[in-house]
Amino acid sequence: MAWKHDELAADLAGYLLSPDRMVWTDMQLGPAGSPRPDVYTLQKSYSKPAPAAFEIKVSRSDLRSDTTSGKWQAYLQFAASVTFAVPDGLCTVADIPDGCGLIVRKEAVWRYVRRPTIQKVTPPFSACMKLLIDGISRTYTPRQPQPRRAELWRESEVVRKRFGQAVATAAQDLARAQEMAASARDAGKYERGRVQTEIATYKAQLRKQAETEAGEWIALRTEILEWLGIEIPTTWAARNKFAELKRACDADARVAAADANVDRARRALEQALRTLPAVTVEQEPA
Repeated sequence: MAWKHDELAADLAGYLLSPDRMVWTDMQLGPAGSPRPDVYTLQKSYSKPAPAAFEIKVSRSDLRSDTTSGKWQAYLQFAASVTFAVPDGLCTVADIPDGCGLIVRKEAVWRYVRRPTIQKVTPPFSACMKLLIDGISRTYTPRQPQPRRAELWRESEVVRKRFGQAVATAAQDLARAQEMAASARDAGKYERGRVQTEIATYKAQLRKQAETEAGEWIALRTEILEWLGIEIPTTWAARNKFAELKRACDADARVAAADANVDRARRALEQALRTLPAVTVEQEPA
């Protein structure tokens, strides 16, 4: 089979697509003039997205032009690896630059002849925004076989001639309804998968948060027990210690209340003494 460029790119995208990986075809990764890999993939992972770029080559001249010019090196600022994808028999590993991978479309399946070298790379923020804003609606999705319009028209013509226009129109409407129902089922399946992935990610985040908070609480509990002087961390020991501290706090409160009462009595006595008339002592005659 003589592969055309876009057909081979779509075939590779379908091979790479999975519930855990997003795939784009002919997606420019930035402003005008920035690289545009034939196929670009990202794993659905916060820690290991493993961005990968694939170059489709269906002729030796195109392959030689790319490898000699070093065009593929521009992908390395956006991708952790670069792989050349070719039809079977187009080239060998010797024609591929060092560090790049080679994947070949055999008669019925894709096969890696050489895996690419994985580099450590963080895609630029502008590329991430590009994929989010412009690329989220352009991710590759397999094309579902659809009824051919010409065949539907011919079939409706036969029905119209034999049974009349009303029946032919009904047949066309039924075909359209079946087509729309198939598209709706495909869209629903995709949305269910997306929602399930988001739910799984959110559950993992909550589980990790709960484990972190549980660890912090255990550390805090240990610190409190050490501060209370409880050597054997049992519920009974903790309750006894808390009761002892409560009694001590209650005794301090009673002492403070008694001091306040004494202070109020002292102030009242001083006030009463100030209000008494002065007493004059008369001296006896000598």
